[in-house]
Amino acid sequence: MSQSNLFPSLAGWMAAAPAAHPLRKLFDKAEENDHPTSFRRTILQAFDEIIATLEEAQPLRLGEPKGDFLRAKTDDDLMIVRAELVAGAKLARAGVGFDFGARGKRPEPDLILREVNLAVEVKARQLNGLKDLVRELRTALEEIGAEVTVYLACSEMPLVIKKDVRDTIIEETLARVRAEEWGTQVTRLEQPWAATSQLDLAVRVFNDSVPLVPGPHVVVENGFELSGHLQDVESEVIKVLSDEQKIKQAESRPTVLLVDAARTGNAWMRSGQIWARRLADLLPQDTPFVGVAVMIPTLDKADAPIFIALRGNASPEALDAAKKLAADLGLALSE
Repeated sequence: MSQSNLFPSLAGWMAAAPAAHPLRKLFDKAEENDHPTSFRRTILQAFDEIIATLEEAQPLRLGEPKGDFLRAKTDDDLMIVRAELVAGAKLARAGVGFDFGARGKRPEPDLILREVNLAVEVKARQLNGLKDLVRELRTALEEIGAEVTVYLACSEMPLVIKKDVRDTIIEETLARVRAEEWGTQVTRLEQPWAATSQLDLAVRVFNDSVPLVPGPHVVVENGFELSGHLQDVESEVIKVLSDEQKIKQAESRPTVLLVDAARTGNAWMRSGQIWARRLADLLPQDTPFVGVAVMIPTLDKADAPIFIALRGNASPEALDAAKKLAADLGLALSE
């Protein structure tokens, strides 16, 4: 059975996608006998369901996000447009009429509702300093053929580790590996922007001459605190409200800002009820947005939970429209 039969809607889009598309290898290797819960099947099935839902709803300008999908060169590019597609499919699934916003010199918000004067602007935030360090350190160790295991440990999980700091940690670790200097070295992370302004990161290097799995291993040790980390995640979500481009789009019509925080540290670990309450506490009363929401999608699901808070001093008409949207989507609402 071909991919066009397994994933007919996705296949239609992938037919126009280049060979280097980030979904290409996964899509081309899909087989009929893939287990229904396998990594490959669930990811492709979710994309197929999202696209099928949107094509059935036929919103205007669907070609705009489709074009972004086709032009995606990296996983990050793909996840950015996927967030917009997931949000649009959620509206369509709930029977909420909408169109994709116009692009150009005076761009509109991403999703414009048809029955009320309200729009939704989608923003995907990708921040995970520790994950970036693990990936880059593993690659660097592979390049020198190091058969070692590196453990990373810190009391608080850092949301951001700046590139120059990551580069320094990697260079120092490679030098230790080459010199066979095993043991622990501690780096102090200076992060004045974070809830925890200074954080010690321990890098322990072990000489695994006969590892169970060939190649280097980079492991993050468990046991870190998340309180400061989740405060930093909150700050990054609220920071989007100050984005000049987003503000211009919000000023064109009443708009709810929807932030895809699935790849913003460990945002997914917080319950929806707490997210809604914290958003309500942090939402500035002078923002032009009617409200702010957080979405936590996963790659294996076509739908995603959304948690929303509204600005109490927004216009009555805008608040009524946003409350109707929340009710249509079955969302718990905080003000």
